[in-house]
Amino acid sequence: MSRPRFRPTLLILLAAWLGTIAIVTHTLMSAEINRWEAKFDVDARLLVSDVKHKLDTNEAVLAGFSAFLQAVDRSDTDATMRYAASAASAYPHIYMIEVARKLDIADEAAFQASLRKIWRTDFSIKDFAEITGRTFQEDPRKSVTWPILFMYPALPEARAIYGVRLETVDYLSRTVALAQRNIKPVVSPVFSMYEGGGAYILLQEVNRPAGKAPSELNFFGDTMMAMLLIKTQALIPARSREAEYARISVSASVVSPGNPETLLFEQNAPEAGGLERLVLPRFTRQLNIDNSAQPTQIRFTRQLLWGDFLQPEKLMILLLLGGALLVVPWVTIRHYLSLDRAEVEQERSAYLATHDLLTSLPNRFLFADRFEHALRNWQRNGQSFALMLADLDHFKEINDRHGHDVGDQVLVACANRMAGELRSCDTVARHGGDEFVILLANVQHPEDAENVGKKVLAAVSEPIETTAGVVRLSCSIGIAICPTHGINLDVLRKAADIAMYEGKDHGRSAVSVFTGKAT
Repeated sequence: MSRPRFRPTLLILLAAWLGTIAIVTHTLMSAEINRWEAKFDVDARLLVSDVKHKLDTNEAVLAGFSAFLQAVDRSDTDATMRYAASAASAYPHIYMIEVARKLDIADEAAFQASLRKIWRTDFSIKDFAEITGRTFQEDPRKSVTWPILFMYPALPEARAIYGVRLETVDYLSRTVALAQRNIKPVVSPVFSMYEGGGAYILLQEVNRPAGKAPSELNFFGDTMMAMLLIKTQALIPARSREAEYARISVSASVVSPGNPETLLFEQNAPEAGGLERLVLPRFTRQLNIDNSAQPTQIRFTRQLLWGDFLQPEKLMILLLLGGALLVVPWVTIRHYLSLDRAEVEQERSAYLATHDLLTSLPNRFLFADRFEHALRNWQRNGQSFALMLADLDHFKEINDRHGHDVGDQVLVACANRMAGELRSCDTVARHGGDEFVILLANVQHPEDAENVGKKVLAAVSEPIETTAGVVRLSCSIGIAICPTHGINLDVLRKAADIAMYEGKDHGRSAVSVFTGKAT
């Protein structure tokens, strides 16, 4: 039966509909994606501009504070406190303003005693390890130290920081060394603060002009380290907390020369669904802020969501496209019904070509194909298999006595019983007349095949109900093993045939394994 041809008009109509819908959908999606990508670029640049403004502000505030320290009296802590308060209130992202003084090691004890007498009775110069418990290898050859003397605001939780030698702070020791005799500010790595949270410090050495007479207290001395402590989370722009910006993931890192890249802050967008990540695009950008002391790299990511597309006007267009799609099935349904009928007929023809019409078992052609598959499997994996030949004993007498209709009933019953004793990977086929051939896959030992043969023999020997009454018969089975007895279908079948007739010669109803040499 020849396969029907597709109608050219149907193909043209189908292609036209599908092409139109695909083009319109693609155009709509592309325009929407481009719109969101352009908006993403604008949002990213606005966020970068906000962060850059804060980083530039940090340097400006530090420069102003350094100039103030050069001019203020060495003991005027009140004026310094007022200046720091005005700067911190104007720029709330600056968490703390601090000052450390350069002090000769030889003068340390006298200076500590002086401050205890005039300033704080509990003041002491100490290593950072004394309040954190973290070990730090200090340079024994140092001649100066940098105790922290001033902090604004004077937070109770940071009180223990007074008097800490700046160079003993593990994440600041290298930064302090870089800041000395450097006219530009230097940025520290990001660290966890003593009172909690992430931060980094912007440092600048301040030197007073020579010639000023020291006051009685001489609190700030001639050389200081002006510091701004900036909480990293405070750098996140306020607008990023709005709903629109909350869908953008932001990760900012300081890439300062001399320090490893450290994370400043990050903001993660809500997790997208698996289908959204698979189908919808993901925008990524990396922008750099070329700040002299705080060079920063900011990475932006936005995963588009279904909610970005499902707006009223877009939904209307999608509904129209969906309605247009209904026309295609209406046009093609009758054609595809005919195709289905043709396919069923083709499958039936293929089935009849490879199966026995009476027993529905594979015929010799399909069996030969299964044999080739088993042979290739043995060649690749070394898994041997067995070929069994089963012949019904005295079947001709049943045909002669009861007629061919009863004989056919017996053949069908025997075929079903044989198939029922085999695994799904095994094959039983009708070889012709009352003879069946069985392919046993993955046979490790001949005894395994012989045991299967005995099960088949027992099943066939059970009484069979026919229209002529109960019929009893047996079968004789011969077995050949690949590759022991050959690797060719004809050779193995001949060996199994010889074994089967040996069983018949010894009284029939027997299972025999070939013991000779097949030729």
